[in-house]
Amino acid sequence: VVVADNCALFVNGVFENYQTLDGSTLFLGAFFFTIQIYGDFSGYSDMAIGLGAILGIHFPENFNYPYIATSVTDFWHRWHISLSTWFKEYVYIPLGGNRKGLARQILNILIVWTLTGIWHGAGWNFLFWGLWFALFLILEKLFLGELLKNAPVVFGRVYTLTVVLISWVFFALEKPGEILAYLQAMFG
Repeated sequence: VVVADNCALFVNGVFENYQTLDGSTLFLGAFFFTIQIYGDFSGYSDMAIGLGAILGIHFPENFNYPYIATSVTDFWHRWHISLSTWFKEYVYIPLGGNRKGLARQILNILIVWTLTGIWHGAGWNFLFWGLWFALFLILEKLFLGELLKNAPVVFGRVYTLTVVLISWVFFALEKPGEILAYLQAMFG
């Protein structure tokens, strides 16, 4: 929480004034938001796990070093594990999971990640956030996952962190125009 709250001081200033800042500052804003959101979510989960332990209740880990993931698929096995597990067990598998062919599996991923985006909030930004992850999860199912397995680990980590960092811009800004303007300015 201490780390997240201190990152938020910088992040809020960047996201509130992104129109006047250069690309490197916008990249730093997104980078520190990446740290902030992990600190918030993982910190609160750790607090719940600790409080549960005091009361004799065992809660499983909810974050397992997600920023060392080597693919987006691996990231979602490590980030917000309880939410990912819920969507897998109660939406993806009942839809048929990966048991009904590749086309149906891709449709199921698209449905799950559309719902995951909507679950996070009613704004367009959350829908785009969910579809962003759906795109990369589908690409990894089609061909990218195999390429990542054969590539050096550092390539997978850089790819994953880039996808995730961009996703947090969708998460942080509400309007599609703001998201696009931020990303355009961030990448020059």
